Amino acid sequence: MKIMLQFPEGLKREALAYAKKYASEGHEVFISSSACYGACDICLDEARAVGAQKIIHFGHAEFMKLKSDIEIEYVPYEQKIDGKTLQATLYAAISELKAKKFSKIGLVTTVQHIRQYADIKAILEKAGFEILTEKGGAHVRHPGQMLGCDSIAAQKAAKNADAILYFGGGRFHPLGIGSQKPVLCADPFQVNSYWITDDIIKLEKRKKGALLAASQAKRFGILVCTKAGQMNLPGARLAKKKLEEKGKTAVLLVSNEINPRALDDFNSFDAYISTACPRIGDDHDLYSKPVLDLADLPRLLSLLV
Repeated sequence: MKIMLQFPEGLKREALAYAKKYASEGHEVFISSSACYGACDICLDEARAVGAQKIIHFGHAEFMKLKSDIEIEYVPYEQKIDGKTLQATLYAAISELKAKKFSKIGLVTTVQHIRQYADIKAILEKAGFEILTEKGGAHVRHPGQMLGCDSIAAQKAAKNADAILYFGGGRFHPLGIGSQKPVLCADPFQVNSYWITDDIIKLEKRKKGALLAASQAKRFGILVCTKAGQMNLPGARLAKKKLEEKGKTAVLLVSNEINPRALDDFNSFDAYISTACPRIGDDHDLYSKPVLDLADLPRLLSLLV
């Protein structure tokens, strides 16, 4: 069988070993070298170009059911943290939470650590905390799991929690949680914990600034991404219609990957509305014009005269 292997950036180091494994089983193996931003980003074009019959996507749980002529297999990448490291990381978090006298904690993590969610919860409960576990949106597969584009589990828990605890490495996922309640990160790779609430608030202020700047725009580019899990043509058409009803110029811009440098060449537009990944606009410093998410459209329309 012809198979295409796909890895997100942090796992591309494993690609050769897996390629050898599948080749030894008699498969003709291809590896996608394109950037991969998540389970929403399946390399269908690359697979079709070489005639692959199957895509094996590593690192993520299934994001959505895709109607495709190519079989798609998801292989989540689990990073099991040893018991000593797990306890040391959580004891650091427990110290921070108790110092602020928090007792109800919303607990979230990524699919990489979801198999240890019960162990993490048990350690926190033994320390005297009430742990709140919620389920995210339609694309999330496990209670307590969050995606870069889906922090619903944390937002639900925040309604009754004193704070949110994110267990995992990196800042990308927790920055998307929102500042309804304080957010503490427990990082097992650094074996420490740190509050990220101030950074979340700064990001929200930058988004508000982009919204206010876009409210002065006259010409909008509506960004449409052709990635299987990000394409939202109906949403793009709706945004175009609503903006034109306000007397604005709006044009649909279509690409597989939204690139700040490529957008810089469009001097005609004053602002952009992205209908792709809702986290694209987080990188405000990379864009020379305001970039809003489709979810910001109602607020934008209310500001337009």
